[in-house]
Amino acid sequence: MKLLEKADNTFKICGWSALKIKRKKAQSWFYVFGLPLFRIKNDFDAILNDFAKNKDFDVGDLDRRIYDVVATYKNIDDCEINPHRVAFLATKIYDMGGHTKWMRDMQKTLSANYDETLFLTTTGTSRKAAPQTLDYLQKISKIKMFNQFSCSFEKNIREIYNAIMAYAPQAVFVFIHPDDVIGTAVLALIKQHTKIKIFFVNHATHRPALSMSFADLILEETPSSAYVTQNLRKLKQTHIVGLISKPEAENPHFSDQEIAETRAKIGVPEGAICTMSGAASYKFFDNEHISHYFEMIKKMLSEHSNVYHVVISEFRDFEKQTIQQIFADFPHNERLILLPYQKNYELYFKCADLFIDSFPMSSALAFIDLMRLKVPYVVKINTENAALSFHEYQAADFPYMYKTIDEFYAGVDNLLADENKRLAMVENNYTHYLKHYEPKAALKILQKVIVCSDFEQLYDHLNPDITYSLNFATN
Repeated sequence: MKLLEKADNTFKICGWSALKIKRKKAQSWFYVFGLPLFRIKNDFDAILNDFAKNKDFDVGDLDRRIYDVVATYKNIDDCEINPHRVAFLATKIYDMGGHTKWMRDMQKTLSANYDETLFLTTTGTSRKAAPQTLDYLQKISKIKMFNQFSCSFEKNIREIYNAIMAYAPQAVFVFIHPDDVIGTAVLALIKQHTKIKIFFVNHATHRPALSMSFADLILEETPSSAYVTQNLRKLKQTHIVGLISKPEAENPHFSDQEIAETRAKIGVPEGAICTMSGAASYKFFDNEHISHYFEMIKKMLSEHSNVYHVVISEFRDFEKQTIQQIFADFPHNERLILLPYQKNYELYFKCADLFIDSFPMSSALAFIDLMRLKVPYVVKINTENAALSFHEYQAADFPYMYKTIDEFYAGVDNLLADENKRLAMVENNYTHYLKHYEPKAALKILQKVIVCSDFEQLYDHLNPDITYSLNFATN
């Protein structure tokens, strides 16, 4: 334990929080040993407060307010751009989840052609939640972390901005969290004072997000996510690049014995069928008390006595209560297995005879992982909210994606009954992964973006005859 330790918004003495800054009600509150000492008002806390109350994808007015604040800063340096360098800007990273995996694999893809530095606008969470990812990235990239501890937002913003200027990249790929006002302010300064290219990677397609309006290009996953950006965010500078997964050479190979031992460890008996799902917990619930997903799983387990279903997620207490209520009258609860996130998730995925998509919000990178791991799956299309559906990752002729729950369940039923169909699916999916998501395919697209000097030629011109439902209310 350190005698003195400064972390994000906290100063500790022998592990005790001696001074802590909390942002609430458009003010910064300062607590000494847990007691409120004083408070100050500033523009950024007001913007954060307004963003927290916002229900609109279009947050251009908040970006403009941030832009106007940093426009008053004096003595802002420029840099002489180094064409051999690119930067990544993120708020925090994790060992689990698609957000970090996309960034990690993008960095790996570009590392052979460019020097890289990852700038993290915070410190504490990443060290605790991403030890494996940090170890991986340190082999291909420099990493700079920053503590957001100051009475002055300007001091934090200048520190990060000056570090990026000292590095002088030709482009910065943005993976910041939707509410990161510090990262957004840094991008506003870059936009005002430099020629560094800004590429916002739209990793949270279902949420409003600060800073997108500063991007030269918003890099999109699918046509539907570009449609949401153009129609709800009111930003036209989208460019569909798709996702990136691991290179083929890094795909793991597990023995039959390893898989059998892991299935037994999970609680799946020998000879049983193992179905599986894995996603952030909120993706399984229509609201706090309703989950059509778990209702369908209950039906599946009731009708298939040899099926054990595994869900890999981190459920909150109220979500666990909803699950318990749904399964209250189910006599075989041992066949519903809830597991926390697994760092060796690839081995757990390989234990599945069939992977079942989450809904109402689908999964994204997980299904590309399943393609490269050769695990069969069934996909749910969300026809009500384009921002929640990721079926466009699949090949256009992929036969196992469905619009309604009844059709989806019938597809599950069909695949459970026919192992040959499951085996045929995985080979086609693997070919699709190699063609679209393996880094060799992605590198050409990213290099075209980096060297582009006329971004308007890359803007997406979406098919005017294709529309997506935008019946979506933010939480």
